[in-house]
Amino acid sequence: MTEKDKVPSYQVPAGQAGAYAQEPAPGGTEDLPPIETSHEARNMAMLCHILGAVGFFAPLVIWLSEKDKHRFVADHGQEAMNYQISLMIYLAALAVTVIGAVLIPVLVIVHIVLIVLGAVKASRGEHWQYPIAIRFLK
Repeated sequence: MTEKDKVPSYQVPAGQAGAYAQEPAPGGTEDLPPIETSHEARNMAMLCHILGAVGFFAPLVIWLSEKDKHRFVADHGQEAMNYQISLMIYLAALAVTVIGAVLIPVLVIVHIVLIVLGAVKASRGEHWQYPIAIRFLK
C-alpha cells in the first residue's frame, strides 16, 4: 500500500466525504479501530456487495475475515449479509406462491441494481443500507 492509499481516520479524500466521515458505526463495532476508508478497505467492502451476485458464502467469508481489520468493511459486510439473508427469505416465500413466477424475475433485477449501488457506494467510501434488507445482524 502506498502513502497515497493510506487515509487517516480523521480525513476522507475529497469527494468521498460520506457518512463515514461524520457518523459512528452502528452497534456492534465499538471496539474496532476508527473508521477509515483506505483503498484496501473500500475494495474489500465493494467485494462484499459484488460477490453477493454469485452467492451467499463469498460475502460471508470476506466479512468474517476482514471485519476485525476495518470498521468500514465490518459495516458494509454486515449490511451485505443482512441483505443476502433477506433475499433468501424473499425468494423462498415467493417460490411457494403463484405470484412468485412473476415477482422472482423482478426481484432478480432489483437484486442486481442494489448490489451495483452498494458496490459504488463502498468504492466511494460512503455508507450504504439496502432498502429492502431486514436488519438481522446489528
